[in-house]
Amino acid sequence: MEKRKRFYVALAVYAVLGLLIWTVMSDLPVPMPMQSGRVSIRALTMMILAVFVMRTLLHWRAEQIREEQDDKEVEALSGREQSGSPLPKS
Repeated sequence: MEKRKRFYVALAVYAVLGLLIWTVMSDLPVPMPMQSGRVSIRALTMMILAVFVMRTLLHWRAEQIREEQDDKEVEALSGREQSGSPLPKS
């Protein structure tokens, strides 16, 4: 349960950072070498924050999948030990 709490705290911190970015950063465009694209400082900072949010989400989901796989392996091993069948050799 500790990991879930840390995950929700991280999302709350990201939300607060996003709110601060939106209210504090200016909407002035950043000079870019290409003429067609204009990105504001606010949007650029929000995109960087979004990368960290996605990284956190992917890491949290990967940890969930690993825990599920570990639980299945433990159940499979305990089932073999109870049935008396030998464990496979690696």
